[in-house]
Amino acid sequence: MPLAVPLSSAGRPARLFTACTSALLVAGLAAATPAAAADSVSYDFESPSQKLPFMAINGFGRVLVGPAPGGKSGQAVRVNIPNDGRSFKSELVIKGLDAGSHRFSFANYLPGDWQERDLDTIVAQWFSTQDDGEGIKPVVALSIHGADWQVKVHWMTDGEIQEAVIPLGAARPGHWNRWTFDITWSSAGRPGSIAVTRDGVAVGSHQGANNYHRGEPPHFRIGAYRPNWRPEKGPSKRIGASEAVLFFDDIAIASTTAGSRPDAGATASGGAASPSQSPALSPSPVPTGSPSTSSPARAGEAAAGGDTAPGGTALEARPGATAPGSADRTGVAWGVVGGAAALAGGAFVLVRRRHAKRSHGSARRRARA
Repeated sequence: MPLAVPLSSAGRPARLFTACTSALLVAGLAAATPAAAADSVSYDFESPSQKLPFMAINGFGRVLVGPAPGGKSGQAVRVNIPNDGRSFKSELVIKGLDAGSHRFSFANYLPGDWQERDLDTIVAQWFSTQDDGEGIKPVVALSIHGADWQVKVHWMTDGEIQEAVIPLGAARPGHWNRWTFDITWSSAGRPGSIAVTRDGVAVGSHQGANNYHRGEPPHFRIGAYRPNWRPEKGPSKRIGASEAVLFFDDIAIASTTAGSRPDAGATASGGAASPSQSPALSPSPVPTGSPSTSSPARAGEAAAGGDTAPGGTALEARPGATAPGSADRTGVAWGVVGGAAALAGGAFVLVRRRHAKRSHGSARRRARA
C-alpha cells in the first residue's frame, strides 16, 4: 500500500486549485461534447438568416433560394447545371454524420419540361471520402434515369466495387416527391440496411453491405450531378441535352435506432401533380448567405464527389462542412471552460484567505506566548 504523504499547509491551495480546475474542465467538456450518434440537422430555406451547408459546384452551375414551384408554398432551392461543356455538378454537402443509423428526409421536384435522358442525373447521394483521395462511386445514389427513379448501392468485395440497382417507380415531372431514406451503414462485420419511401409509400429496400468499410463515414449531398457530363467524358454525352434544372426543399436528418422504419401509408401525399414548366425565380431571390462576386471556377476542380467552393454561386460557399450543431457545441464548450475557471479561481481565493487567517492567528498566539 502506498504511503500517504501529508500536504504542507503552503502547498494545499495550489494543489486544490489544480484539482478543482482539472475536474471541472473534464466534466464541463464532457457535457459540452455530445455523442456523435445524437447528430441531427434540418433546412427549410424559409429564413434569410439560415446559413446553407457547403456548396460543391463544378463549372457554372447555380444554387438559388426562391419561390417554390408546383403549387408549394414558401421557399425552395433551385439548382441547375448548364450544358456548356464544363459544368456537371451543383450540390449542397452535409458532413459530420457518424457511421450508425440515420433517417434522411427531403422533397424534390422535377419541372414539367424535364427532359428524359438514358443517363443518370443524381439528385441525392451518400459519399464516402477515401483515404487516398481518389474518385470513387457514391455508396448510395438516388437518380433519375430515363423516365424512372432508381437507387444504386455500392460496396467492395476483394477490392472490386459491387453494385445493386433498385428501381423506385416512374418519375412524375411537375410533382413534389417526399422521400425518406432509413439507412443503417454496414461495417466489415455487420450487414446494413436501406428502406426507401416516396410520398409515404415504401418503394424499395436493400439488405447487406452498403459501404466500402474504409475512409470517412458517408456524408450527404443533395442537388444535381451528371457524371457523364464531366469534361473528361467528352462531348458525346451532351449532344441534344438541355440544361438540368430541379428543385428541393425540407431537408431533415436525424439519428435513429438500427432497424427502425418509417410509417408507410397507403396513399401518396405529394404536392401538385399537374405538369408545369420550369418556373422563373423572382429577379431578386432571397439568398441565405452573402452573394459571391468572384469568377466561376474551372470545371473539373474536384474528383467524383469532391468538394469545391467556386465563385459565381448565388449563395456564399462556406469553406467547409462541419458536424451539425458544431458551432453551438463550441460556444457551450467555451462557456463551460470559462465557468470552470471562475469556480476554480473562487475556490483558490477562499482557500488562500482561510490559510492567511490561520497564519495570522498562529502569529498572534506566538506573540502572546
